[in-house]
Amino acid sequence: MVGHESQRFFSDLLSRVNEAKGIRTYVNSDAHCHLTDGIIFQPDTPYAMGTDVRLFKWKYLDTVTIDVEILPDHGGYYPGKTNEDNDTPPLRVAVVGDDGSMVDMTRHVRLPTSERMRLEADRAESGAKIAEVGFDPETGEWYYRNMRPDKVASNHISTVIGTILELAEGMGTVELRYRMSVAEGMRDTYRKEVRSMQSQLLDFQRKRSQQAQGRR
Repeated sequence: MVGHESQRFFSDLLSRVNEAKGIRTYVNSDAHCHLTDGIIFQPDTPYAMGTDVRLFKWKYLDTVTIDVEILPDHGGYYPGKTNEDNDTPPLRVAVVGDDGSMVDMTRHVRLPTSERMRLEADRAESGAKIAEVGFDPETGEWYYRNMRPDKVASNHISTVIGTILELAEGMGTVELRYRMSVAEGMRDTYRKEVRSMQSQLLDFQRKRSQQAQGRR
């Protein structure tokens, strides 16, 4: 819950983000013009050394990604492979585990053919072994973002788990703006209202299906 001035500031902040071809740019006169992937909510408290658990960074869901290391294919074998799996060798990827070990993520991170082809083309051109990939909760598919020649190691498994949890929370722009618009002293009923509207959507679809059947 936020006050009126904070609501107005937040609305103004997001209105200055321009989006074109999947790229978001924050523009505030000539003084500030830069790419952005989200908003950092900083507590009004004294500076804390190290990790400040009260600081929160919200990111646009399509920028919530992980960096994985591409491994040798080893003849198509990977941990967890079953006889039902496709014979086409998948792209083997891993992330860093504790004590410098590697956690094989091949079974979980499976790129569609088109995305893998883009990755392979960029990989051949750059020679990099670290790739940035993301997961789209709406389609249930992984996607390739870009190669990371600037990095020598993938993310740690703890970062990967945190990323998956962030995607599971699924707080998009609409939800964020709704929650930030809840006036001080009022209840945040976002989840309740979404469930209600989902029920209305289901009723609408049922009626539309019945009407379509009646016209046959």
